[in-house]
Amino acid sequence: MNKTIITRVGAVAFGALLVAAAGTSAAGAEEVDGADVDITVAVTERYPSGVLALTVDADQTALTEIDSGDPLVREFTGTLPNVTVTDTRSEVPDDPWYVLGTASDFVSGVDAITADHLGWTPALAGNYGPSIEPGGDIETVVDDPGSEGLAYADGELLYANYDQAETYEQGSWSATAGLQLKVDATDAATGDYTSVLTLSLFE
Repeated sequence: MNKTIITRVGAVAFGALLVAAAGTSAAGAEEVDGADVDITVAVTERYPSGVLALTVDADQTALTEIDSGDPLVREFTGTLPNVTVTDTRSEVPDDPWYVLGTASDFVSGVDAITADHLGWTPALAGNYGPSIEPGGDIETVVDDPGSEGLAYADGELLYANYDQAETYEQGSWSATAGLQLKVDATDAATGDYTSVLTLSLFE
């Protein structure tokens, strides 16, 4: 690859020298004839028009502590801002779409709480019929030692549309989720922790 780059740079430099020499020799020449070329382009309407897009009502949320009922566990809860999928396309494919979420570890300076301590309970924000379904509840590793919580790299299901043709006239759909962070009361260091929950729309 290095040889190729060197060859191309050399060719550019050499070409510049040729242009300079040609320009010097033709400086006094008179134009004998010429012609114009019209360039046209047709920018047509995209088909199908419109987009399938995801938006979130807010770019942050906070968890607050509640009584876990267990002296060995600290629990913090909050709510995911509404996540809305909008479809403005003029042609609807016969495929489902779905929204997945995955979280990074909670970090406060050098301290961290792994994302498997975060779980959620998805819920639809409206009655959209049987084709729109929320994902299942995801438990924290404190509730279920075998759970990955929202640390699952491939993402956990927030909600899905299993029949786009059936729901096409609705145009948009929203969902939220209750968030639960549980930690061992004796292990969690004090601090202000931050995690990033990534939401992705797939079709």
